[in-house]
Amino acid sequence: MKLRMHWGVAVAVFYTAFALSTVGFVTFAMTRDVELVSADYYQQALSHDRHMQAMANGDALGAAMDATTRAMRGTATLYRPSDSHADRTTALMPAVDGTIVIPTAGLASGRWQLRVQWSAGGRDYYFERDLRLP
Repeated sequence: MKLRMHWGVAVAVFYTAFALSTVGFVTFAMTRDVELVSADYYQQALSHDRHMQAMANGDALGAAMDATTRAMRGTATLYRPSDSHADRTTALMPAVDGTIVIPTAGLASGRWQLRVQWSAGGRDYYFERDLRLP
């Protein structure tokens, strides 16, 4: 005995399988945590030109950065790409010799990004460095 299937049944089975897989994917996607890279993502996008100028200023400093550290005001952010709740921001406080120490105690090991932004002499500066903590 040979089992024959009408083409209409095949179309119905295909459509049903497609609809069920679509509903399954939508259900899967809705259960995932969606978070932006930062809470004020849209505000940061609006100030992009100012940020790019600060990056150019930071890159242009190079070794001359020592001259700006005495009168600087700014922040250093340790950014964790895999967990936004682990980010840590500290105020920059130069020591008498111009060095700045950013505490890393209590941070998880792995990939971090150091983002430093400061103002000195009426100009804004910014730079980023990738870090790997042991």
